[in-house]
Amino acid sequence: MGPHRQLCAAKLSVNCRPRPARLTGIMVTLGENNSAISDIMALLSKNVDIVRLNVSHKDLKWHETVINNLRTAIDCLSARAGVSCYPPAVALDLPGPEIRVGALGTQDVRLSVGDEIKIFTEGNAKTIRDIDGIRSFGICYPDLPRISQIGNKIVLDRGSVCLEINEIEGTIHRNMIVQPIDSPSNIPGFCKRDDEALKLALALRADFLILSPVPNGKAVAEIKDRIRKSGNRPICLLSKISSSQGLDNFDEILKLSDGILIDRESLQIVVGTEELCLAQKSMIAKCNRVGKAVVITYRVPNDSSTKLNLDSVANAVSEGVDTIFLATGALNVKNTIKLIGDVDLVSREAESARWLRKIPRDLSYKTTTPLDPSHGMAMAAAEMSAKLNASGIIVTTTTGRTAMLLSIYRPPCPIVAVTRYGIAARWLRLYFAVHSIHYRCPPHPDWNQDLDCRVERAMNYLRQWKYIDTGDPVIVVSGWRRDQGFTHSIRLVYVTPAAFSKGSEDFEDTW
Repeated sequence: MGPHRQLCAAKLSVNCRPRPARLTGIMVTLGENNSAISDIMALLSKNVDIVRLNVSHKDLKWHETVINNLRTAIDCLSARAGVSCYPPAVALDLPGPEIRVGALGTQDVRLSVGDEIKIFTEGNAKTIRDIDGIRSFGICYPDLPRISQIGNKIVLDRGSVCLEINEIEGTIHRNMIVQPIDSPSNIPGFCKRDDEALKLALALRADFLILSPVPNGKAVAEIKDRIRKSGNRPICLLSKISSSQGLDNFDEILKLSDGILIDRESLQIVVGTEELCLAQKSMIAKCNRVGKAVVITYRVPNDSSTKLNLDSVANAVSEGVDTIFLATGALNVKNTIKLIGDVDLVSREAESARWLRKIPRDLSYKTTTPLDPSHGMAMAAAEMSAKLNASGIIVTTTTGRTAMLLSIYRPPCPIVAVTRYGIAARWLRLYFAVHSIHYRCPPHPDWNQDLDCRVERAMNYLRQWKYIDTGDPVIVVSGWRRDQGFTHSIRLVYVTPAAFSKGSEDFEDTW
């Protein structure tokens, strides 16, 4: 990375180059236009961290096909000479307890200000029709009349249509989301389609489940209980916050979740544009304080546009978000790649302007002593990387916990986590600054030689992506013996033009 770049960034000079390593993760949605094997290979070449599939759209068979396409693309890239493929994690977005518009016949319906419309439960009106000269349509939520009052607002399609007494505008189309924002909705937390999607996620070895929308901690506990009873592999739960109930119960949701996904557009409808910034800052700060990953969503209007509010993305990065989620389901692969490039650049610029000392200092003041050894080593390594202007941190890990702890303290350089467990490598893709490597070589009988091989693998990764230059300092965090729970060693090494290891005169290693 080079000292001159970080020094220039510390002075906030607009003429300096952004750092080469992006520390903020990127999640993209795979849809009809960007999910072919060749398209996925193109996306993987841009170092996408997580790919997301929305189970609300398409049938479950289609999602199974896309995940198989992803694994085929990974195999194709891995077979190429001289190419190292770092598989992204897979996230499935459960349909959740959403209210949706029923069938509308052969075409969408255009509404204007002043139009009147009637809403029925799906059993009474499945298609658009005229009743006494008033257009009517059905929804799948029979309790809506009971919880609604005169003067309440109902929004469709995340705000594109607003229904209120004497004020209706927009277009209604099939499968549009219906959101009562003034009424306490008691929508069931788990539906039949969620159950089917959960079984698919476990069968296809998905890494993350996105629960949406989450009104309280009880909904998270219910999903956890279903996963535990299935007796299947573990899976990380990301709770989507998109409603006033989710905001009100945020603390209990955060306690039970593995991470938080903030749905900006839906929250903007609930709290208004003026309060959205405060709500976002508060949730990100709470996640940072307890060491839970936080993701923020940005939607792109349609396939013909890649316009995105990059200022908002930069602010989210500077506030401490772990991953930027781009809802790119409608984009083709060319526009998806362009959008990834824009977000990659603005993320690197924003990371250079972040006050790096604030988060580690605040967290260290709040930690209680004595710390467990891994936590103490992570804290020390993060501070050491900042003091020495290190270009990278290499950590050998089994479960990924040490890398997660390092991420909490927001070091100013990439964390390359080397693990022999693929599931741990993919889970780590969610966390800030972590670049994970699934090390597939069998353990060497000699512990020191085995450790050197893993460190060399990580160093080659940093070289491949041009994150380090010759002579740069790199911090190595590792164990002193085999098995997990023995991360007790920190050392400083220097980068050489080629991959080799020897002792220097001052007993510091070069690689």
